[in-house]
Amino acid sequence: MIMNGMEALVKEIKNLQTDMQEMKELFANLRRYPKQIQLENLRNQRYELMRPLYILLEEDDEQYVATWYDGDVFGYGANEQEAIDDLCETITATWEVFKKESQADGLGDALAMQWRFFQKIIREVA
Repeated sequence: MIMNGMEALVKEIKNLQTDMQEMKELFANLRRYPKQIQLENLRNQRYELMRPLYILLEEDDEQYVATWYDGDVFGYGANEQEAIDDLCETITATWEVFKKESQADGLGDALAMQWRFFQKIIREVA
């Protein structure tokens, strides 16, 4: 009987150790994300940032999401870098749409305001 009690205790201790390890891994992930990153360029020679963009990088169901909340734009990727690159591509694509639509007077009030905001932060250089 004592042996069965000891075996049960050892088994319970091992289960607790496993649970603790899983919790440590969960907490490690919680500390890593979300994280704020300062973006200095858009990875495109045609555009220049007049000031850094502050983006939020998050992990979501085994993919990463980079979000520029001020510009209401986001990008996805399999890793952090892919998410940031996708965000940069989305920002420049949004710039192009705003530029084209503003020339055709196709922007409503809200989008026109967002376009003016983009122009205060991003400059087309080539």
